[in-house]
Amino acid sequence: MGNALDYVYEMGKRPNANTNNERSVSNRKIVKKEYVDILEFIRKEISTNHANELAEVISDASGQTVLKNLIKQYINSNNFMCSDIENFESLVNKIFEDMAGFGLLTQYIYDKDVEEINITAWNNIEVLSPNYKGGLKKLDETFASPQQAIDIVQKMCACGGIRLDESQPVKDSYIFKGTRCSAIMYPAVDKETGVSASIRRQKKRAITKKKLLDENSAIAEELDFISMCINCGVSVGYTGGTGSGKTADMGIVLRDIPYNKRIYSIEDSRELDLIATDDNGKVLNRVVHTVTRPHEDTKSNVDAELLLKEALRQHPDIIVPAEMRGAEAWTAVNAGLTGHTIVTSVHANSAEEAYERIFMLCLEKNANLTEKMLMTQIIKAFPIMVFKKQLPDGSRKIMSVVEGLDYNEGRVRYNTIFRFQKTRQYVDNDGELRIEGHHKRMGCISDILALKLYENGAEVDTILQYAKVGWNAEATYAALEGGDIENAIL
Repeated sequence: MGNALDYVYEMGKRPNANTNNERSVSNRKIVKKEYVDILEFIRKEISTNHANELAEVISDASGQTVLKNLIKQYINSNNFMCSDIENFESLVNKIFEDMAGFGLLTQYIYDKDVEEINITAWNNIEVLSPNYKGGLKKLDETFASPQQAIDIVQKMCACGGIRLDESQPVKDSYIFKGTRCSAIMYPAVDKETGVSASIRRQKKRAITKKKLLDENSAIAEELDFISMCINCGVSVGYTGGTGSGKTADMGIVLRDIPYNKRIYSIEDSRELDLIATDDNGKVLNRVVHTVTRPHEDTKSNVDAELLLKEALRQHPDIIVPAEMRGAEAWTAVNAGLTGHTIVTSVHANSAEEAYERIFMLCLEKNANLTEKMLMTQIIKAFPIMVFKKQLPDGSRKIMSVVEGLDYNEGRVRYNTIFRFQKTRQYVDNDGELRIEGHHKRMGCISDILALKLYENGAEVDTILQYAKVGWNAEATYAALEGGDIENAIL
């Protein structure tokens, strides 16, 4: 059927004496329409008359064949011709992608180098990739209409079991493992905008420890310190803005954890990939990956707090709530206070502000605690905070690694152990902004943190790389027994 239809379609494309929207080819009247009109007509017919086929198409290969055949039939039976599509199969494939795929975004979603796709409006789309000049490309292509943009983004949300509509216009979901979608549609945005969305794609193991070091995102001494802390029972928080590289860095240090330690991760969509296998596919380590499953019915809702509480029953060595955004923050703080090692992230603009952000997340469940009591608990739960930032030139750096000490007079007191110091900014010969600097060791860890690392198995020689000159466990024990807490934590 395809060859015959291609012939009729190609004949319909040839100019003849007729100049209106209907042409006669082989005794058939060819109806010339714009692509958006053909798409909307076929979409309406199939959604009305073939809903089951449309519903199955994303997950079922045979359903895709059925849908393509239906598209062909509707083009053929209505004698459609699109002026800007060269041949019949191209028209079928474009309609199929717009109905069952992700339209013009499909190629970017599956491009391994694309990190993010931002939809500002149906006709304003940009793609972030290191392959583009300045890391960003504004697309010339647009959706056919605001409604088509809404349809595509609704389909993305549906892949993660999330319903996006006018009654629930703001939703977070995932398309598949490692690809998140955050969407806002009308009436939360203007009707003529249609939809606004951010699709973030986590590259599988694309960022390695060597890559971080080669790109001056960190120095080995920093990464070794963070790994030692996690290995020896000291909880670590990562903080920074969206796209700063927090999750990627967490993955790097967690993949360095010895295989005998049990790791339990909690994510909204799978981005962390911590399972190690040998050449034969045999699993070598002990990792439980879990994902939330939002549901309108509270009985069926699986949120981060529920999974975190379940983690506490499964005897993990390290719990990884990949990002704290709600009530799970207080559960994580409690877990950190009761001997569990927590590795997590939170959005904030500095290490100090990260503690304040966690405080705000915990405040709702702790109205009876004083500010000082609650903040002190948070600092004890997360002694180490790592601040990651994407700089104006697109590079990502660990800007600081700090140890939280205590909370006094409305401020977090902390030791800055490492800091990135900017030394130069210039525009290179290609017109690209460049920022230079170096990571510098700033201070030492407190005696009490050194003692915790010692008690949890860190080698003394390794601890002495980060502790005060001459530190020893016996002197710290004596200070604590004598009530000299102030010197022990400084």
